[in-house]
Amino acid sequence: MFTTYDDINHQLEISDAGEMKMGIERMQSILRKLGNPETNVRCIHVAGTNGKGSTIQMLQAILREQGYSVGTFTSPFLMNVKEHIQLNGEWISDDELKQIIMKMKPLVRELEKEGFGSLSEFEAVAAAAYVFFSQCSPDLCLIETGLGGRTDATNVILPLLSIITNIGYDHVNLLGTSLTEIAGHKAGIIKPSVPVLTGADQSEALSVIEKTALKNHSRCYRLGKEMYTERIRAKEGKEVFCYRSPYSNRNLMEITMPGKHQVNNAGLALMAIDLLKYERGWEIDEESIRNGIKKAKWAGRFETVNNHPKIIMDGAHNPEGILALAETLKSHFPGKPIQVLFAALKDKDTGSMLKPLEEISSSITFTSFKHHRADSARSLYEKSTMNEKQYDEDLEAALTKFLKRGKGKDIFLITGSLYFIGECKNFLQKLNGK
Repeated sequence: MFTTYDDINHQLEISDAGEMKMGIERMQSILRKLGNPETNVRCIHVAGTNGKGSTIQMLQAILREQGYSVGTFTSPFLMNVKEHIQLNGEWISDDELKQIIMKMKPLVRELEKEGFGSLSEFEAVAAAAYVFFSQCSPDLCLIETGLGGRTDATNVILPLLSIITNIGYDHVNLLGTSLTEIAGHKAGIIKPSVPVLTGADQSEALSVIEKTALKNHSRCYRLGKEMYTERIRAKEGKEVFCYRSPYSNRNLMEITMPGKHQVNNAGLALMAIDLLKYERGWEIDEESIRNGIKKAKWAGRFETVNNHPKIIMDGAHNPEGILALAETLKSHFPGKPIQVLFAALKDKDTGSMLKPLEEISSSITFTSFKHHRADSARSLYEKSTMNEKQYDEDLEAALTKFLKRGKGKDIFLITGSLYFIGECKNFLQKLNGK
């Protein structure tokens, strides 16, 4: 019943839900009408430009390995809108979501009459998540911001910890064109006396986070200062690293999320575990930490969807994400030819995104996909300086031809947008009869 945002909008009878709406006033109002379910949710709040979902998956895997129940709210979804809201790795069911939506429906009408306007689609699903988590009472909920932090719809909670993974240039039309401005939005999730962990490493961004933490009397734990990670080796899908904090030293940790950036995300997850364990008294043993973080996976993020030939999907959707992706490919598949299928949103800095891909790829195929912000294949083709390039506006035709290119030892990379990755996964599942 519920597959897309349109399904939720239809049930709520919201016609303009797709509009971008900054600010938390509507969320606060709808949650008051729902009895403030967010106040019953024990959670960790995660913001940042990249790495939010990966950090959440590592945390979830460790806590579930220990036997805790964990709710997650992440975005965007790849294939089904119910992916946003999960309990112990299982999507909210159609019946559960429908019951919550029906409860919200008359309250949304009240909201409109009071002059707040309609809920955005993201606000609707975030409100539903807080209701769901309040009802099922998991031991901990891991909440990912949708956009920025200060004015994000999720920023209505008082968490146990706040995490800001990193700061990069994304959504500059809404968050600002400087790292200082963007960091100001992300730092908006910092709450009074709530510790904050960050992987931000640029001086201007880190300064904003440090000042905001000081203003809120919040302890600030910085990657490379209060916590450290050291990458030991990388080999086809695995990273081995060491971790150190004021609370623990862990040698030869292993994750199956490839990339140096994932080692940094693992450091943030381990610091959060340290604070839960040593500051709040949570029972989390070392075996659960090692086994859990090793099991953590995140769909659409350097995900191998086929081995013969090797097909990798990665939803890198901004310059920082693409740079990390290119570095990961070079370290895990040195010297192997890489064929790229690329599509992106037209409001992204696709010029900067293409440069690292052009340096590592044998050829690039450009296409488009069903999204009102999707760039055309021809536009992307014309921006590229590659000699070996082609384009096809039809995604299914482009993907079919793309997989016939190259040789058996080539790496086939599909990247550029998480929305695009979702459509590709859907099509590949149809091809395989799933």
